[in-house]
Amino acid sequence: MSKSLQNPDAFVDIGYPDGDLFCEKFLSSPEFTSDLLKEINKKFDVEKRSSKKDKEGYAHNLAQAIRFNELSANNLLLEYVKKPRIWLSFKLCSCLNCPALNNPQHLLTQFGGNGWYGPIKESNNSKVWYIKIHKFDHYIPRETYIDIDGKTKSFDIASIRWPIIAEVDEKYLAIHWDGFSHSESQSSTKNQLPFWSYIPKVFEELQGLLGDNWEHPPLDKLLLHDLLAKYDKNNNSQYHWSHKRVRAKASGIDLNVHSSSDEKIDIDDQGLKGLAHKLAEVVLEDSLGYQFPHDPQIIQKVETDILHTLIRELGTKSYEFKLTKKLQKSNRLDPDFNEFDIDVPNKNEVTTLFRAHCYFGLNRSLKGQDLLQHLKCYKECNFSVGVLKFLLDLSEK
Repeated sequence: MSKSLQNPDAFVDIGYPDGDLFCEKFLSSPEFTSDLLKEINKKFDVEKRSSKKDKEGYAHNLAQAIRFNELSANNLLLEYVKKPRIWLSFKLCSCLNCPALNNPQHLLTQFGGNGWYGPIKESNNSKVWYIKIHKFDHYIPRETYIDIDGKTKSFDIASIRWPIIAEVDEKYLAIHWDGFSHSESQSSTKNQLPFWSYIPKVFEELQGLLGDNWEHPPLDKLLLHDLLAKYDKNNNSQYHWSHKRVRAKASGIDLNVHSSSDEKIDIDDQGLKGLAHKLAEVVLEDSLGYQFPHDPQIIQKVETDILHTLIRELGTKSYEFKLTKKLQKSNRLDPDFNEFDIDVPNKNEVTTLFRAHCYFGLNRSLKGQDLLQHLKCYKECNFSVGVLKFLLDLSEK
C-alpha cells in the first residue's frame, strides 16, 4: 500500500484494535512529530522500552508508559492539545460553564465517536481544553491483481479522525486545527476538507455548552490599521514589515496579488511592494509630471500610500504579512524588548514576531473560506500558539 495514499496528513484508522496498539499507531500518525514525541519522552523521563531512536520507538515507549500507568493519560493529552497547529480562529468572551463531556482519555486507546471530549485540565491553571471529533471515510486503493490492461484496484475504507481543539480561557475561546485532503469515494481524487463549513458550527455548539456571548476581535482594525500604521514605516530600521499577499474584491474587481514564495528573493522590488512602486512611478511621472531622478522620500511616500490603499481600501478578503524585529545586544536589557512576549533564539539577529494569512470574514455575501474569520499560521512564530498570543496581547493594548 502506498504510504502517500495511506497517509493524508491525518490519523487514519485502518481497523486497529483498541488498547496499546491503537495508542501506538495514533502516536505514530501525523498528529505528532518525531521531535514532539522525543520531547515528551524526555520531559516525563519515560522508560526506553524500544531500542529505536525514531518516531516509532518514541511512540512505543509512550504507549507502554500509558499502559503501565507510568505516565498519566492527562499529561499526554495536555501535550497533545497544547501543541501548535496551522489554523486558528478565536473569539473574545467570558465562559460561564465548564461541563464534563465524554472522557478524553478514551481517545488514546480507541477511535471514539463523533462529539465533544473534555475538559482536559492543567493543575494551577484555570484554562481548560476540549476536543471535538469528526469521523470521515477515506478510500485507500490497494492493488489486487494485474490483468492484460495493467493494474486493477480495489478499495478499502479507512476512517480519518479529525480533531478540533478548543482552548477555553477566562477571556477568550480559541479553536486550533490542522486540515487534510482525502479521497471521499472510489472514483475521486484527494480533496481538501472544507473546514470553513465546520468551524462556525463548532463555535455555536460551544456557546451552547459554555454559555455567554462571544465576538470575533476586529482583526481588520487591529492589523490593517493599528499595527500597519505603527510598524510599516520607511524610517523604521528596527522592524520590517513584509507584504506577502492580498486578496480583495470591490466594485466588481477581484484583486489577488502575492509576493515571491522564495524568501531568498523576496526583496523590496518583488511582489506587492514592487507593484506599489511601479504604480507610484506612473502617478508621479504621467499624472504629476514628476521627472527623474526621483526624490526617494517622495516616491516612498506615494508608494506607501498606494500599498496601504491596496491592502485596506478595496474590500479586503484576506491579507498575509510577516513582521520581524532586528535584535541588538542592548535589546536584551531593554524592558520593551519582549514587546509581544515572543521567545527569541539567542543566536538569531532577527526574530519573527508575527506571520499569518488573515481571512477577515467581513463580507457575508462571499462564499467558502472567506466567510470565516480565521488565520493560517506559520512555523516562524510557533504556528497557532504564537499567533494567538500576539493577537491577544495586541487586543489588550
